Amino acid sequence: MKIEPIRIFEHESLKIGEKGFTEKHLKLLSKYLGDKEGDDFPYYSLINNGVKFKQYVGVISVGDIQIEVLPKADKISGDNDADTWESHLVEMLKAVFKMKVDLPTKAEQQIRRNHVLDVFLDHFMDEVENILHIGLVKTYRRVESNNTALKGRLVMTKHIVKNIVHKERFYVDYTTYDRNHLFNRLLYKTLKVIPDIASGNYSVQRAKALMFEFPEVDDINVSDATFNHICFDRKTEDYREAMELTKMILLNYMPNMRYCRGNSVLALMFDMNKLWEQYVYVLLKRSLRDDGLKVTAQNRKDFWMSDDVGVKIVRPDIVVSDGNKCIAVLDTKWKCPKDSKASDSDLKQMYVYHHYWDTEHSALLYPGDNEAVEGHFAEEGYKCKMYFLPLRNNKESTPEIKSGILDLSKLIEYINQARKMIEEPLVDDNETIIVSV
Repeated sequence: MKIEPIRIFEHESLKIGEKGFTEKHLKLLSKYLGDKEGDDFPYYSLINNGVKFKQYVGVISVGDIQIEVLPKADKISGDNDADTWESHLVEMLKAVFKMKVDLPTKAEQQIRRNHVLDVFLDHFMDEVENILHIGLVKTYRRVESNNTALKGRLVMTKHIVKNIVHKERFYVDYTTYDRNHLFNRLLYKTLKVIPDIASGNYSVQRAKALMFEFPEVDDINVSDATFNHICFDRKTEDYREAMELTKMILLNYMPNMRYCRGNSVLALMFDMNKLWEQYVYVLLKRSLRDDGLKVTAQNRKDFWMSDDVGVKIVRPDIVVSDGNKCIAVLDTKWKCPKDSKASDSDLKQMYVYHHYWDTEHSALLYPGDNEAVEGHFAEEGYKCKMYFLPLRNNKESTPEIKSGILDLSKLIEYINQARKMIEEPLVDDNETIIVSV
């Protein structure tokens, strides 16, 4: 039976008795939070008879329900708010994590919807199917076991301890070549987790079918250190994407509640500020690819140095350049400024970027449908615009639009104008060349 998730917006609260949220679910979330104080735990904090979510969005599967925490900035009014923002969040995650976007048939649409958790589970199982199609890799591994035949090296100390009575056995250390290795164990363990967290039978049955395709592999206890031991080579490169998803799922799955279906917690949550930054970067890079412009993220330069404290850096979100010349510096902000006015701290930040990246053009990028606001810094005359990037519904997008649901047309026009000013210096009536700095 498919369970529709509880949908709530970031920074909102959910209390016992609301939308099917019970005391059992609150206890599970409390245990998942553990000993951490509310301010240290990034996803939510405990309040009286409920939880209050923070700036993280995504999905929390707790017991027999799912809670989808949706973006809130520029939330439109109407009954379709949750549907619209769930769709936007799914599209952002697909773009940032480079997930394949498959359009389901009408029959499949009756079985499943693209909920947030479904996107990750389907993508993981797509990767597993691809690996099974290519063929599960075999690797060499060391094995210690108590056998009835002498194979490999006899481990004398353990042999004496374990086989002082059983003369027919040998405790040996040998090398074997099979599929029972770390990569396949992690894939199989993730498939075993899916039936506990999936909301519908489609994902559950698909995971169980894939488990039948696996050979017998050992169970494994998973921690951060487990993934530190993973090294990819030519044979295992096809596992890379699946391992990233495996890490995301298993490390966010509460390990001490797996004894019973319906008592597990999985949290796949993402900082909305970073997600918005990465989403704009990915789509802008895709849109400017054919124009020969270079779009880079998180460029950094030293800003202040101290022998006692260390180095402070400046790091704009996005830098657009043409060769060695910086065209524009962009900074993303997941908020709606009051009365379309940028804060003093944001403007001071952009002022520093102008000097350090030697450009006349910069822009603050907010979500929304407001008109762009243009301004300049008083002394140097450097321009700094505020752009509001509207998010369209999928049905409003067309194949010709490279930026998906995000309307980047005005921003791209601004970047092209800035590029043109650099390439073509202005000439006044006296034919004196005015060089753009």
